[in-house]
Amino acid sequence: MNYQTLLQFRQQGLQRLMKHRFSWLIGVATLPFLGVLTAVAVAPGAAQQAPLEVREVSQSLALPALPGGESDGSRYWREERIQRGDTIARLLNRLGVGSDEANRFIHTAPVSRDVLKLRAGATLSVQINDQGELFGLRFLNDDENGEKVLVVIEKQGDQWQASAEPPRTEVIQAVRSVEIRTSLSGALAQAGVPVEVRTQLGEIFSDQLDTTRLQPGDRVNLVYETLLYKGSPIANGNVLAAEVQSGGKIWQAFYFAHDSESGAYYDAAGQSLRKGFSNQPVSNARISSGFGMRFHPVLRSLRMHEGIDYAAGSGTPIMATSDGVIDTIASQSGYGNVVIIKHNAKLSTLYAHMSRFEPKLTRGSKVSAGQVIGYVGSTGRSTGPHLHMEVRVNGQAVDPSTNALPVPGLSTQQRLAFRQQSVKLAANLKLLREIPVSVAQLE
Repeated sequence: MNYQTLLQFRQQGLQRLMKHRFSWLIGVATLPFLGVLTAVAVAPGAAQQAPLEVREVSQSLALPALPGGESDGSRYWREERIQRGDTIARLLNRLGVGSDEANRFIHTAPVSRDVLKLRAGATLSVQINDQGELFGLRFLNDDENGEKVLVVIEKQGDQWQASAEPPRTEVIQAVRSVEIRTSLSGALAQAGVPVEVRTQLGEIFSDQLDTTRLQPGDRVNLVYETLLYKGSPIANGNVLAAEVQSGGKIWQAFYFAHDSESGAYYDAAGQSLRKGFSNQPVSNARISSGFGMRFHPVLRSLRMHEGIDYAAGSGTPIMATSDGVIDTIASQSGYGNVVIIKHNAKLSTLYAHMSRFEPKLTRGSKVSAGQVIGYVGSTGRSTGPHLHMEVRVNGQAVDPSTNALPVPGLSTQQRLAFRQQSVKLAANLKLLREIPVSVAQLE
């Protein structure tokens, strides 16, 4: 997959910025015809326990002259985060949709019911013109299995229809540099780091250090994937590189893809950062579909695939990847026959689409690593026999190949590829490390 880099630092440009003492928490995006420079500033001398004072400082570059005249009715997209207590009418009005137009959509479009299901914090995008006419909507929605589906609603004549075609998306690299003032979770949230990226960070370094114990003054630098749909972020992928600075020490992690569907984290020397579970769930099976955004073959829509799929014949034994207690053993519409094993207070694994369960297993049964818990099938929403496996940390789905499964060593050829990739990512981390974050000022 080709990646477009959101932020490309050049040494001369960085030196000029350093003279002005910018503190960057967010990358600089280059947009067509418009350059916007954004910094998140922390007021110097603020009390340590007081909430951070944050202000956004933007400087717009000169734009080319545009021909005058009245609006030509061109369509454009706007987005708004849903607030608690919002109604569809209020939300559409805030987005610039005319009142009459909003009422027509609410009362005549059956698909408007999907918008009602959106929760506070979700983002709704609408396509309108200067007259407030509504032409399209898009949003991410959670289905009954907790998977995310991108809903695209378009006006075709006088009718509203949900698009069944996969939207064109692109993956870019986002960067964050965060200094802790009170807690890591608070600092990451305030810097706009997505919750799934925060979860990944803790798991990446879990065998090296406890990130929840990081202290004020410690620092985290991140490079991670963001999936864009029509220029707007709709999901986040893997953390490509991460760095923690604490107590004069530096820990680094670099993601390396073993194939198109799986990968793991290694240090700069190419040594695995995680031991992982002792067992694979299916013996000698290949991963046919990895973790992340996928085009769903049954629903024909873009969905967040919150696990990995193993290609295996019907009846193949499925084994517990580690010791634990069965928390769920049941039949569900999407997952089909599914088993969820709780391994500790925060970690659980899910095994879906089984043809049948291993006899005598019930909720509360203790299982050991390698013990058979069921057999591969195609129950639930499935196109054929396979095992769908998920790993959840505190209820948040994470990539099993990077957070739980046994991590393979790198071959000679893989080490060469890893070296070439990690050198570039390490250079980005170094640049982030050299940018001061305590004070951000425009002089």
